[in-house]
Amino acid sequence: MAKARKSPAPRHGLALTADQAEVLTEMAALVWYSDGFTYTKPMMAVLKSIAGRLPPADRRACLRRAGARELVR
Repeated sequence: MAKARKSPAPRHGLALTADQAEVLTEMAALVWYSDGFTYTKPMMAVLKSIAGRLPPADRRACLRRAGARELVR
């Protein structure tokens, strides 16, 4: 009988399926090592799943922080 592998403890309450982790890893490589790419449907689904876990107040706070960071001065 095969030994069950232990999953790493989720950080910040984020636990991904193996498929989600694979898609997110692919996205990270594309963001870091390319000048641009097209998001696939599975990529968008993972992003929606992760972002959808935020309560509305946290979503607004995230958008405010990003807006402040992206201001052209």
